[in-house]
Order: sequence, then C-alpha cells, then structure tokens
Amino acid sequence: MKPLFRWLGLGLFLAAVLVITSPVAVAQTPFTLSVYDPLGAIEVSQLFAPRIADLSGKVICEVSNGSWEDSRTFPAIRELLQKQFPTAKIVPYTEFPVGTNEIQAKGIDQKVKAKGCQAAIVGNAG
Repeated sequence: MKPLFRWLGLGLFLAAVLVITSPVAVAQTPFTLSVYDPLGAIEVSQLFAPRIADLSGKVICEVSNGSWEDSRTFPAIRELLQKQFPTAKIVPYTEFPVGTNEIQAKGIDQKVKAKGCQAAIVGNAG
C-alpha cells in the first residue's frame, strides 16, 4: 500500500509543479482531471447474482482466501449473523479450500453448491 501512496504523492506533486509553472493562459483554460479513488471504491454496475432480501432460513457459506485473520473474523461474523438470523445455517470456511489459488481454482462453485449454499461470504476484508 505504501508504494501506491508514494506514487500518488509524486503524481500530486508533479501536477502542482505543472500548474505553478504553466503560463497563465494555460492555467486559466478550463479542464477536467479524472483520478482513481485511492481507497479503491468503485461503483458496482453489474451484480453477479441477485441479492437475497432476507437471510432467515438460508444456508450461508464462508469462503476464505486465508488472510486478514480469518480464524478470528469469520467466527465473529458468524456469531453476529446467527444472532440476527437464528434460523440461518452457516457452513464455516474450514469446510472449503482455503487460499487465493485454491478458491480461484475451477470447482469451488460446485463445492459451494454441493453444500446447499444460498448465500456466500467470500473473504472478509482486503
């Protein structure tokens, strides 16, 4: 993440230098500058699957890439979901392959379907 901020800082510095050293006529010309959100926020234009209105009675699967302390956060997420949706069944991430390469491999969709999952939590951060 630090290299990203360094490049962003360098880019802002160079942009400021260009504005300061540009002739007045160029600086007064209107222009539009588009930049990416450094937080990574983007607008979702196409959903991958219809969203479920209510998780009550649903089978929810956890799938983890093995990072962001999944052994701590998934149990906490699971506990909160079970309090809010006591009739939901949650299949823990430990019942699926764990790791980025493993969950990107072909067949994870079939493993999730085989468990009867109607919803999935894919990762928990990052």
